[in-house]
Amino acid sequence: MDSIDELDMYEAERRLALYNEYRDATRVFRYYVETELRAYLADKVTVEPVEAPGGTYFKVTLTDVWIYEAERPNRSAPEVTVYEVGPVHVQRLKAEE
Repeated sequence: MDSIDELDMYEAERRLALYNEYRDATRVFRYYVETELRAYLADKVTVEPVEAPGGTYFKVTLTDVWIYEAERPNRSAPEVTVYEVGPVHVQRLKAEE
């Protein structure tokens, strides 16, 4: 195997591990939040539209957060604040019964 194949295999393994971690984490959190750049799982979400001279943007505050990002060594954070000019999608996850 050459180095390109090894790199592709390594990346595929990391993506699969991240997906498996995400799938397990969805059972723990209440909300799925998606912005243009990233996806999050959180227990609490507040979205505030903010009027500014250049237009409206959104201040998104997330509490008890899991961040869907492969390159981040620690995907958990107690609180995250995101400022987004594009759409913000918030979905309540169905609780397991």
